[in-house]
Parts: sequence; C-alpha cells; structure tokens
Amino acid sequence: MVRNYEIMFIVEPTLSDEEITATQERLSELIRRQGGEVKKIAPWERRRLAYEIKGRRDGIYILAEVRADPAVVKEIERQLQVSEAVLRHLVVRLDEKEE
Repeated sequence: MVRNYEIMFIVEPTLSDEEITATQERLSELIRRQGGEVKKIAPWERRRLAYEIKGRRDGIYILAEVRADPAVVKEIERQLQVSEAVLRHLVVRLDEKEE
C-alpha cells in the first residue's frame, strides 16, 4: 500500500553545497529505483542543534516529501542510518487527510 511520508534528516554542517545536492540526489534516486515518488526535497538551512550529535553543534536540515510503500521507507531509513553525512533522521507517515 502506497502512503505519503515526510522525511527530515540532518547532515554534517561541513558539507559543501555540491555534497548536499549529491546527498539529496542519492536519496531521490533510491526512492525512484524502489518504485516510490519524490514529491519535494529541499534543504532548509543550517541550524543550531538542541544538543550535540556526533560532536556537532550545528547541522543542515533537509526535508523530503515522498510517496512510497512501507518496504521502500525501511530501505530509505537503513540508507540514512549508515550514511556518514547524516547525523539524524526522522520518517513520519502522513495521515490520509493531509494528501
């Protein structure tokens, strides 16, 4: 069953604009290869974190809205978890009313 998800992830603040774009493209390509659809993916901005994560006080937030199967989302989470550029991630399933 295809559902809507919102994926927020925080990447290393030391990444260049090209590296941030490459990270977004890798995520988009992974979703498309697995049969999902990327509605929107865009970096927010560099922000101060509430607490240190992996020795970092700042991070660059990126928000993605996708439509995919739950199995695809599990693979996305796995990829984000093993990526060294990603400090943290959160995947939220959106309610059907928000479509």
